[in-house]
Amino acid sequence: MRRPYFDDGSVRIYHGDCLEIMAELEGVAAVVTDPPYSSGGAFRGDRMRSTVEKYVNSSTAAYRPEFAGDSRDQRSFLLWCGFWMAAARAASVPGAVFCSFIDWRQLPTLTDAVQMGGWTWRNVATWWKPGIRMQRGAFSSSAEYVIYATNGATNTDFDGAVQNVFRCPPVADKEHIAEKPVEVMRWVLSVVRPGGLVLDPFMGSGSTLRAAKDSGLVSIGIDVDEKNCEIAARRLAQGSLFAADQVAL
Repeated sequence: MRRPYFDDGSVRIYHGDCLEIMAELEGVAAVVTDPPYSSGGAFRGDRMRSTVEKYVNSSTAAYRPEFAGDSRDQRSFLLWCGFWMAAARAASVPGAVFCSFIDWRQLPTLTDAVQMGGWTWRNVATWWKPGIRMQRGAFSSSAEYVIYATNGATNTDFDGAVQNVFRCPPVADKEHIAEKPVEVMRWVLSVVRPGGLVLDPFMGSGSTLRAAKDSGLVSIGIDVDEKNCEIAARRLAQGSLFAADQVAL
């Protein structure tokens, strides 16, 4: 096994391609992640824009770094997701939980991909983001979704029943364009058995790792961007992964 970028005994971070690193892992009880959506528009030209142009609408856009892997077309996105989801399942124990965030554009594709990867699709949960700007004459884009699946049968030997809608504002001061609130990740991790190993193959700035630590779970995070590894490692070492977990109410 390669040397981790960061290891504090309860959290390990690896810098590199998740397909290569997951091939070396085993014993995963939960895959909880927020992969690149390859979304942001109906046409190829829209998807090929920078991630800042696609996903950031504020004066702080220039201070938020780009992230890789977000310009695939529909077919290549489906195939790529099938590959990494299958690799994640191969590293997982029977009954392991799979939870992946996605937006409305790629929701149908991701439900296909999760089944291509060998997981049993169980449900879709909704993160409702209050405070999102309304659009005249249209529904607001105030939700993201979590594809929930399992590696075979569902574990029923612990009290992990959770509502599939969670209300939480987005992070106000992000270090990553797609950063999720730690509160949201704690909600997702509520379906994970106590003591389980959590894997996030697209950890970004590390919300899943912080939430896992808060929940008494051990975790592994992987990211192809060394800058994200640096941010997550620094914040974990400081004992507070996020200025936090502080969201705008």
